[in-house]
Amino acid sequence: MPESELYTRNLRDLLEHIAAPSPAPGAGAVAGIVTAMAAALIASAARRSADWPEARGVSAQAQALRGRLELLTAANEKAYLEALALLGNTSTGDGRDQAIGQALEKAAELPLAIAEAAYDVALLGAETAEHAVPGGAQDAAAASVLAESAARAAAGLVAVNLVSSAGDDRVVHAQRLAAAATVAAKRAVAATASPV
Repeated sequence: MPESELYTRNLRDLLEHIAAPSPAPGAGAVAGIVTAMAAALIASAARRSADWPEARGVSAQAQALRGRLELLTAANEKAYLEALALLGNTSTGDGRDQAIGQALEKAAELPLAIAEAAYDVALLGAETAEHAVPGGAQDAAAASVLAESAARAAAGLVAVNLVSSAGDDRVVHAQRLAAAATVAAKRAVAATASPV
C-alpha cells in the first residue's frame, strides 16, 4: 500500500487492510495512527476550553504533533516494507548484510521517533486533562492513555529491530519514553478522577 493511502482510505477500508494477512500495515503504523488520533482528540478538547488561557497554544501543539505523526507513520510504513523486502531476498552478495543492517536501523529509528511523539502527546494530554472543560478533560485523559499504549508498542518495535544490539542507547531511550508516557497517562486519569 503506498504511504499516502494510510491517511486517504476511509476508516473501514483501513481497518480491513490492517486485518488482512499481510505484515503491513503493522504495529508501527497502527501506533502512529492511534497517536495522531489522540493528538487530534487533545486539540478538540483544548478548542472546547475557551476559558483556559493556554488552550489555543495547546491545540496548535496537538495539531503540529498530529502532522508530525502522519509523516512518521507513512515513513515508518515505507521503511518497514523495505526492510521486509531485503530480509525476504535470499540472494547473496557484497553489501547485502550491510543493506539489511541499514534497513533495520532505519526501521528502528522511525518507531523511536513515533515513541517520542507519543510521549509528547501523552504529556500534552495530561496537561489538557488538568485544565480542559468537563468532557474535554476526559477526552484528553483518554488520548493520553492511547498515546501511552502507542509509546509502549513503538518502544517494543525499537527493541525488536535492534535485537542484535542489546543495551543499545535507542532501546533504553525508547523504554524510558514509554515509562514516562505511563506517568503522564496516570496523571491525566487522576486529573479527571478528582472533582472540578
